[in-house]
Amino acid sequence: MKKKTLSSVLAAALIISSVLSLSGCGNDNTTPVCADMLNTADREISVSVAKIDNLPSDFLMGADVSSYLAIDKSGGKYYDYDGKELDMDGFFTLLKTSGLDIVRFRVWNDPYDEKGRGYGGGNCDTDAAVTMGTSATKAGLQIMIDFHYSDFWADPNKQMTPKAWQAMSDSEKESALESYTRESLLKLKDAGVNVTIVSIGNETDNGMSGGTGWAEKCALYSAGSRAVREVFPDALVAIHYSNPEHDYVKYAQYLTDYKVDYDIFGTSYYPYWHGTLENLTSVMKEIADITGKRVMVLETSWAYTLEDGDGNGNTVSHEENSDDPYYSFSVQGQADEISSVTQAIADVGDAALGCLYWEPAWIPVKYYNPTGRDAAKILESNKKAWEKYGSGWASSYASAYDPEDAGVYYGGSAVDNQALFDFGGHALDSLNTFRYMREGHEAEELTLSQIILPAPISFEYGEDIHDYLPMTVRGELDNKQRITFNVEWDEEELASFTGVGEYTAHCTIIDEIPGGDGTPRKVMLKVNILPENLLVNGDMESGDATGWTISDPMAGITTDDPYRGSYSLHFWSEGQVSFTASQNITADKDGELVFSMKAQGGDMGDGHVVKAVVTNETTGVSAEGSVTLAGWQKWQETGSISDAGIAALSVSAGDKVTFEIVVSGSAGGWGTIDDVFLSYQ
Repeated sequence: MKKKTLSSVLAAALIISSVLSLSGCGNDNTTPVCADMLNTADREISVSVAKIDNLPSDFLMGADVSSYLAIDKSGGKYYDYDGKELDMDGFFTLLKTSGLDIVRFRVWNDPYDEKGRGYGGGNCDTDAAVTMGTSATKAGLQIMIDFHYSDFWADPNKQMTPKAWQAMSDSEKESALESYTRESLLKLKDAGVNVTIVSIGNETDNGMSGGTGWAEKCALYSAGSRAVREVFPDALVAIHYSNPEHDYVKYAQYLTDYKVDYDIFGTSYYPYWHGTLENLTSVMKEIADITGKRVMVLETSWAYTLEDGDGNGNTVSHEENSDDPYYSFSVQGQADEISSVTQAIADVGDAALGCLYWEPAWIPVKYYNPTGRDAAKILESNKKAWEKYGSGWASSYASAYDPEDAGVYYGGSAVDNQALFDFGGHALDSLNTFRYMREGHEAEELTLSQIILPAPISFEYGEDIHDYLPMTVRGELDNKQRITFNVEWDEEELASFTGVGEYTAHCTIIDEIPGGDGTPRKVMLKVNILPENLLVNGDMESGDATGWTISDPMAGITTDDPYRGSYSLHFWSEGQVSFTASQNITADKDGELVFSMKAQGGDMGDGHVVKAVVTNETTGVSAEGSVTLAGWQKWQETGSISDAGIAALSVSAGDKVTFEIVVSGSAGGWGTIDDVFLSYQ
């Protein structure tokens, strides 16, 4: 989904204004500060991490720390677990002693304007990688170089050609890419940087360096690979994609068909956007089995707080992430997420090579507390640093190269609350997760602080409720670690749910509760029994277009942003958005038909259309309802099962009925539609 890949969301997040509830005390990086302001309480939390027993012997734990140098130049400070300030060598030594084996640096071709002013995002050129890589090598870390083959951010949304290559033919671009890769790697080799993995492109699902077709992409992969084999013959070549819920088997087949020389099939995995851990393991194991290649998670991350530390808004925030996630937004939550994703890739088996965290060091230059002393001065200071040293996600100077994204949303970091350092640069114990996963680590004796209510379930009348009931619930301990309890349901109560409507079910926790007194704990669950749907696959859960006739490939059934379940009708187009999805049914009795439909999305322009139309073709009478899209995960509904908000449509047995979803909007518009119901009133 075009709004979900991380570097795209960075831009969108800059318009979010997170309001902190902290009160005024000193808040610069050189004077004493109050404890909560720099997350000292979070910093002192000791996390619990289970040992992962099935790690392959050469498994790599690491992180992308590409922003470090720009933050350092901007005046940002880093501290170890005891509060000792760290220079660059000390910083990389801390990573090594915390259990990291490898660090990744992204490399852009020429992230500067015609006056030499940096585009931001760390101003990550080859020279920056040499500087950081030299220090990291000294600390005993391996180095992964992540070539974007662009002058700025590359991701599934955006694979822009470097300025110097824009007039080149495909063959000329291949030669230029090979030469550039060779020259960059020679710089690193001459500096003694311990390069062990090189990624040919970054999240290249939909293109690379301006090319979009698989033939062109694979030719570029091969050109980069040749340079790696020449300069670092012992290094491994990685190919990197972004969405493990997509058809990776097809991707791998293209790499085989075009004879791409590579060693690692890598993926990003962000829990909010990229499906389940079970799917991650299954997909990457299938890839390993089919190709014989090693597999890695090259990017993942999680927030330790929903607050914002630099006054510029975050990807993960109160506004965007108010629903309850599987992991808590806490230091322990970060440890849980890192260890869970690492376990998932380790479960692939011996083909699993590693798991990397994304940007654990991208802290605010100076912590910004909007209600604190000198707030305006600190924000202004941060803005100057973002511009001068490139320590924000983008500077205004990037607008000439990337006018539609960086040119609009330039500014600070959108991931400072996902760092493994607090807003003041102090190491959080979640950074130790990399070491703990090899050894295991238990925090002090913990007790249960709360039970997390399971998400409501919905299903159609006539289906078996047991197919939808969770057999476990989650609890949160007093360090915010989340654990799972087995439950038993009240069968007599379930038997009383006999018709369409909303009910409350109860279950009993049957496991021992930490700190409990032995009293049984009951948990409630909201149950919504829906009318029988006359549409086939109205919830999209077949995983394909079964039942639907969709007029354009810009729309299809995917795992992107479902309202309920695992699938939705997703749409996006670089050009004008315009499609329909329809079904034909025959009324089996006399009655009144009503419908409902959920939709979310954005960038559709004024006057866009997202509507449902139901027509009795026999009588020629129609009824319709529409929604106005309001943004990502801001679900809108047209119609209602209980009260349609429209005139119900009369039908007689045998009448032919058409149900049609109609969508149109501006170029670049996107969204999803889910839970589409047509039923008798």
